[in-house]
Amino acid sequence: MDPMIQLYYEESEEMLQKAEECMIRLEEEYSSVDINELFRIAHTIKGSSHMVGYADIGNLMHKIEDLLDCARNGSISFNQSIVTLCFEGLDTAQKMLLYKKESGSDQMIDSLTREARRIAELTEVFIGVNKKVTVVTEIPKTETGIISACLAKPSQGKNSFYISFFFEDDIAMVSPVLLMILNCVQELGSLVYSSVNDNYFNGHGSEPELAFYNIILSTDTEEAELYANFDVTYVESINIVNLSRSKLAINDYRLMAYDSQPNAILLKALIYLCRIGSSGKIGMSSEEMGQMKLAHDQAIKAIALIKNRAGLTEFLEEYKNLYLMAVENYETQKVEDQNLFSNFDKKITKLIEKGFNAIKGRYVVSVYQAEKIDFTTKLRHFIGKMNKAATFIFLVDLSQLTLLDEQEVKDLIEIKRQLADKDIELGIIACGLGTRVIVNIFDSIMTVEKFEVSQSGTAAILKILRADAFFKKISTRTKYLN
Repeated sequence: MDPMIQLYYEESEEMLQKAEECMIRLEEEYSSVDINELFRIAHTIKGSSHMVGYADIGNLMHKIEDLLDCARNGSISFNQSIVTLCFEGLDTAQKMLLYKKESGSDQMIDSLTREARRIAELTEVFIGVNKKVTVVTEIPKTETGIISACLAKPSQGKNSFYISFFFEDDIAMVSPVLLMILNCVQELGSLVYSSVNDNYFNGHGSEPELAFYNIILSTDTEEAELYANFDVTYVESINIVNLSRSKLAINDYRLMAYDSQPNAILLKALIYLCRIGSSGKIGMSSEEMGQMKLAHDQAIKAIALIKNRAGLTEFLEEYKNLYLMAVENYETQKVEDQNLFSNFDKKITKLIEKGFNAIKGRYVVSVYQAEKIDFTTKLRHFIGKMNKAATFIFLVDLSQLTLLDEQEVKDLIEIKRQLADKDIELGIIACGLGTRVIVNIFDSIMTVEKFEVSQSGTAAILKILRADAFFKKISTRTKYLN
């Protein structure tokens, strides 16, 4: 190991230990001595980290240094939130140091780097929100300090918005566009948070050209008026989230809503259409048509009871069109028209894809993205938190994996059977370099437990909806519902 790197590890570990002792004392009572010592440690680790090329640790310690500097000079009142942020930041820095020293996995280091960015951003927001206002008597004469000047303006607006600006690919220079955005901010209200600081303008920062810019705006202006105010050259799109909204909106997902019964009724009606698509023809017996009509009528009544209706209107319109198409072709007996069937099948697939993208992870369909490390333990943890009463289909995406070991296969078999006891159907998604291997593994255990493997979420759902066993489950579940 390089002697300089070795020395860096030893000194940083020693200083982080001292920092932890300072933090423990600060939890009990405020001490300017400990605050100053922490500031010195953060400043030292920041500089040495950048010197050895560990910019991720250096950037995190820079934010902790800024926070401690505000606490020691009195621009932010010392409280337990500062202690908590410092604890999180120093703990993450210590973990990053350990994994770098022991050459940990790229995945773990990436995870820690993301966590460091999150803490750094949270620290910057905390400083912006809590920093005591200083009266500015001069208008900044240059671009330097414009972010600080904006952040120093008192926050008095009744509305608070988190706004993301996404820039066009052919933007020549970002700085002038940022200035135009900040000018709009000053006209509308006050800046509470900015994802870039003054260094971006004075050339001392190491930031690359930005693809997007995030702010928190405090303003009396309503959301509908913001789009026109921020119609700035080279801004391709804008996303606005109302942080001060206190009322429910139509696109809110209601976590406590009990929609499982009406969803089951609607799902049964949808299955009839999917089973038509799998038969290779639209023709059906009069008894089958009668059952489909009954399921459709029940579904229309059940829809009125559904609380989570975001994105449902367009989906229902297309479902109704397909239902009418099936009924019309039954009544006119166009059962031999294969072009008609092919068109119908494509529409079914498109309908399922649209519905899957609208509801996955919220109700009816839940999805878990498997990771390479210890994925079945994490999978069990996820299932433990999942709302099983609202879930009918559970998809496990193995696309990031290239192999399953024997224990993981055993775990999946057990999990599948446990979900089946809850009337939840499990499907497997495998799409990528390891697809063939994954498929072969499941083929080899087919006599023990059969898994349906598909290359997409849409294909997986279609397989499940067209399976006789799932149709029987849904039919049983809705048999006694009025």
